[in-house]
Amino acid sequence: MKSGHTRGFTLLELMIAMTIMSLIGASIYGVVSLGARSADTGERRTEQSRRMRVATEVVVRQLRSTVPLLVRLESEDGEEIEPWFWGDESRIDFVTASPQRPDSSGLALISYWHEDGRMMMSEMPLFAAGYVDPFGPEAEELTTSVPLLYDVASVEFGYRRTPYRNDDWADSWDAGEKESLPGAVRVVVEPETDDGPRWQHEVPLFVAVFNELSGEDDFRRRRGGKATTIKREQGEDEEDENEDDEDEEDDFDY
Repeated sequence: MKSGHTRGFTLLELMIAMTIMSLIGASIYGVVSLGARSADTGERRTEQSRRMRVATEVVVRQLRSTVPLLVRLESEDGEEIEPWFWGDESRIDFVTASPQRPDSSGLALISYWHEDGRMMMSEMPLFAAGYVDPFGPEAEELTTSVPLLYDVASVEFGYRRTPYRNDDWADSWDAGEKESLPGAVRVVVEPETDDGPRWQHEVPLFVAVFNELSGEDDFRRRRGGKATTIKREQGEDEEDENEDDEDEEDDFDY
């Protein structure tokens, strides 16, 4: 009677089996990894698109509602009355009638700029700015700064005197020198990633467009008209400030 024996796998068979299992495992991992990356990319694109829509809405609405406000600025040479609108390629500062803070209404001081891969926005209610230096440390406690967009490579601004396309774009705009607001502001947002959303928008300023059509000026009688004092002590009486102008035409409608 023959004794039975069990035949095992040879070394070659084990190597072939391990190779096949490795290939199957690598294929499964590749499919799962690709699905995970696609999901992350989709979520990131969705979030970027959502933020882009929100940022576009905020920027366009606030720029369109720019107000040609005269303010008193205290300098080394004394007190000067200047329009509150400054801008260059990387930053813009202006007054808007569309504040975003939940506790704000009326007018607000707005700034947009690029910082550390983000498009930033700051807002300070004008009633607060009336009692502090907007460039001083006290203003930081009253100013809300938030990122509008992430993964941003650059934010560039351009300025045009009229909203018409035959005008050239300027790299900077100082309303004190120009004695008017720009007719349009161009905003170009470049993404850090190749697949990120790019945004370019030309925003007409309503008051500037209206003045262009009506022939009015933004800052009439800019040295003798009404102005908001940007730095003053609380409780200061300013009722007599414009007594000489009671019979004259108001500069602006607030």
